[in-house]
Amino acid sequence: PVLIYWKNSTNEILYNFDRKPSELSALAAAISKHAPKDALILSWWDTSRQIKLLTGHDTLFTNHLNEPLMIPVTWLEQSKAIQAYENQFWGSKINPQEREQFERFSQALAAPAEEGVKQLRELIGSNREAYVIVHVTDLYRLGIMYPDKMGVAYQNFPMTGNMHGMINQMKVQLKENGFDTYTLQSLSDNEIRAFFLSDKASSETLLARMLPFVDKKAPVELDVAQLIYQQGGYWVYKIP
Repeated sequence: PVLIYWKNSTNEILYNFDRKPSELSALAAAISKHAPKDALILSWWDTSRQIKLLTGHDTLFTNHLNEPLMIPVTWLEQSKAIQAYENQFWGSKINPQEREQFERFSQALAAPAEEGVKQLRELIGSNREAYVIVHVTDLYRLGIMYPDKMGVAYQNFPMTGNMHGMINQMKVQLKENGFDTYTLQSLSDNEIRAFFLSDKASSETLLARMLPFVDKKAPVELDVAQLIYQQGGYWVYKIP
């Protein structure tokens, strides 16, 4: 089984992130049309499984790795039991090599931009054409895995139609918490989610540079990788 759509009805992030299925469908169609069949697709393990299912393209990750495990604090004592249940349900195979590769992939995203791209190319190999897909929600997951390299917070806001009022709310959050910058994810016509980065070092990571942030260089200006596609929260780059 491959998880294609997840709707969270709780008040906190649980297990996965809400994403618009229409954005995933458009992304898969674009990859099927434009990416060479022998190209390698790199992305977070769950996105990789979705892309492999929907396009047939070769992805670096094929197993349900469940990293990081996103559960409420009150459930942490049961995390081993939850992981065991997840592995059983998804039919996850213990593959040390794939887990090691995913660790290298995530570490590359958490590295400074130029160094991170070099690490991705080393992971892929020198001769293969490859593309990396990132999503704005990867910020939070990377922050859970590497809190010393990526400081991330989030907050949901209602869509009121008052854009100036929303921008002012973001500025208040930046000032009160000392955040460096923020980016937005559209959840629905009625709700939007803001992801805040805590400091300049977080903003200089490869993942942050691949996504749009207020008062930062646009992703199209990233000089270490070529932007080739963008749809909603998804951004696709060709790895040099």
